[in-house]
Formats: sequence, structure tokens, C-alpha cells
Amino acid sequence: MASNNRTCFIFDKDDSTKILIQMTYEIPSSTVRRKFNLLRSVDESVSQTIRRLTANIEQAAKKKNRKRDKKQTTNNSPAELEPIVVQLFDSNNQLIDENRPNKQAWLDCRRLVINEQSFNVEYNAPAVIKFRFPEIIMTNAITTAIVDLDYGDREHSLFNWYVADGIKTQETEDMDETTDDTQWIHVHTGPFCIFRDEHVNKFVRLACLPRNSSLREGMQAVHISKTRIIPCPVNLPMNTRHQLTQDYLPIDSNLLRVVSYNILADGYASSTGAREIIYPYCPQDYLEFDYRKPLLFREILGYHADLILLQECDTKLYERDFSSIMNAHGYSGDFKIKSQNVQEGEAIFYRKDRFSPINTHSIRLGEYLRDSPHMEHIRQRSVLVADINTHLLERNTVLQVLALQPQGQSNEVLLICNTHLYYHPRADIVRCFQTVIANEHIKEVKELYEQQVIRISID
Repeated sequence: MASNNRTCFIFDKDDSTKILIQMTYEIPSSTVRRKFNLLRSVDESVSQTIRRLTANIEQAAKKKNRKRDKKQTTNNSPAELEPIVVQLFDSNNQLIDENRPNKQAWLDCRRLVINEQSFNVEYNAPAVIKFRFPEIIMTNAITTAIVDLDYGDREHSLFNWYVADGIKTQETEDMDETTDDTQWIHVHTGPFCIFRDEHVNKFVRLACLPRNSSLREGMQAVHISKTRIIPCPVNLPMNTRHQLTQDYLPIDSNLLRVVSYNILADGYASSTGAREIIYPYCPQDYLEFDYRKPLLFREILGYHADLILLQECDTKLYERDFSSIMNAHGYSGDFKIKSQNVQEGEAIFYRKDRFSPINTHSIRLGEYLRDSPHMEHIRQRSVLVADINTHLLERNTVLQVLALQPQGQSNEVLLICNTHLYYHPRADIVRCFQTVIANEHIKEVKELYEQQVIRISID
């Protein structure tokens, strides 16, 4: 595999009219490595793209030379720039006709040569398309970054975390290396990091090498925090509770430790009027998800639970963070989204060393009431209450049911039931009907298993 500074990356999605070209070019007679991004039409001739790339390289070289000349004290005339020659070669090492359309030319291209620099061409390699640090990075709590990938996945990508006292910026516009590498101290490898007390007031740098399941590599992306690391708050209620749950229960224990937590979906906390009307008692800074998220991870993991049931879990939070973090701490998970229009739902995590998954039996309560023959008697009773069917059918409330097999207990099945009933304080009758619907479904599920069924239900 060619290294990143000698690879040209081409991206062309099937439904796109544009082709993206990414590469890092070393400006001659300097130590500067300039990153170029060209977004061009798939139908224009590759000669036009070459002319644009040539002009961009020449402009960058002239800019660097002007800065270098200003630093020189002698009256030597400015150095002449070497003409830029760009060539594309196919798999037979033959020059590609510059009159061909961009898409076809780059599909056939295997090598890009710019003067003395030769680049392997990678087509639709894994790529980082979104990279963001949280605004708040605190010690002694898990820190994650938002990293979205195309043609790759977080599981196989490589993440390296660094800290530094300050940022010595050399160049900022489209540079591959914007800072002095010698100032950065490597502290961790992995998709998330826990900073310690000695890292307070330092900046953070994260380097992500995107990869896919075949370990094909893309262009490394580097991001630097805009804020410094702060200490984790010390007087937290969780600290007292954690004193009671310092260790996991033994695998063969007859006891279970269950945690249920409504973690407040960010969409609700940041919705219009939420802070003034619903949460006026809470300081706004504490409602910010960048503040809440690391504390949520710290609190939930600190209980060393066997089963963890979450309500109002954001879909992206589960996919980006919870699934990988919990897996690294010995848990497997299951997630049930409310609907495509409501990007949050319920999540269950269980210790892999204590349980094995059997099956999931999750439903949406409204759909189950409407479609299940088993619910005819409930439908007949619900019509006696004005507008209740409308309320029940319109709600996207889900019932998450996960069947687990305790390790070494083949005669037992655990049914883990997790839901979040309609919240409105005046909707007691809706919640009552939702509870009846949920119980009917759980009774149906129990009949599927011959073993002794132990039910754990959480709202």
C-alpha cells in the first residue's frame, strides 16, 4: 500500500455529476506539503482538470517562494519556478488521452506523475467526510469525536490521539501538516480516549486513518481541538452511587444489577423553547450535549451493570459512540428506533460474559394495536374512550423486547423489556392503554419459549 503522501484519491459516487480529486503535493525546494482538493465535472475533459491542477500548484509554489524571499536578507533575484507537467498513466503505463472525459480517464488511471513526484491512484478509497471535536473535552471521562466515513468504517479505521501545550501554526490553508509534529505527545490509540489530570489545559489532536473491512486505506485526516482540556467536575452525585458499584457481579451470581436511564435525546434538549419552558431550572451550559455526553458514559459505565436499558437514545449516538464504547467494555447491544422521522429510540446493553442473545421481539405499540389479531379485544375497549385510538395509533412508542440466555442456564430465558411511554402529564389513560398493549405482546413472546421465562420490564 502506497503511503498517503504518494497517493492520489479519486471519489466518484454513482449518482454524482462531480468527481473529487484529493492529493498532497510537496512544493519543490521546501518542506511544505500542500493538500489539494479539486471538485470537477465528470463530463469535462481531463485536460481541463489537469490545467486547473497545474494552475493551483503553480500558485501555491509562487506563494511559498514569495514568503521565502521575504525572509532572505540578500538581494538575490527570485528563483525561477520549474514548469509543472502533469501526466496520467494507465495500467499498461501508457499515457491517457487528455481529451477523454474525467470519469473514464480517472477510472483507467493507475498512476499520476507531477514532475518528479509519482502518485498511485486510488478510486473510491475509504475517506473521512466529517470530522468534529466536542466543544468540551474533560479529564477522566470518555472523549469521542464525530468522524463520518465514506467507503470505510470506524471499526477498522485507526485513531491516534495527541496532546500539546499550544498550537504552533505554520500554514493553515489546505496544508497537510498545519502544525509542528514535534510538539505533539501521543497518548492513546483507539476510537475514544480518556485524558488524565496531567492533560488539563492542553490541546488535542486526533489523526484518523480511514479503512474498510479489507483494511484498504484512505487519506489520513487530522483534526485539532479549538478548546483546551478542562478538569472533570468533582462534586457529582454519581460519585457517591459509584461507591456501591465498584466491581461487576460474578458471572455465576444469582443477582443481577440493572440500570435504566432516560438520557434525554439531544433533539429534545436543544429544541425551540426547551431550555426556557421545559428545563428552566437547569443551567444552559449543562444541557449542551458536548457537556452531558462524557458524563453519561462515565456514570453509566461506573455502575458496572449486567443490563443497561436506555431511553431517548439518539440513533447517531448509538451508532457512532455507544455501540463501540460499550463493546470495548464487554457489552453487546440492541437498538430499536422509534421511526425514520424520530431519530431516537430505546437501547439495551448486556454483559457478553453473562448472557447470549437469542432473539429480538420489538414492536411499535400503535402498529401492534392496529394490525395484530391478538389485539381485537383491546381495540373494542379502546373505542369506548373518546379519541384514544387516534392518540395510540399516532404515537411512535416502541417496546423493545430482547430474549437472552444466561450463561450456563439452558433452562432459563430472560425477556428484557424496555419502553418509554407517552410523557404528557395529562395522558394517564394513554399510558394505561400502552401498558396493556405492551403486556399483551410480552405474553405472546413468553409462549414462544419452553424454558422458564424471567421477565424484566423497564419504563
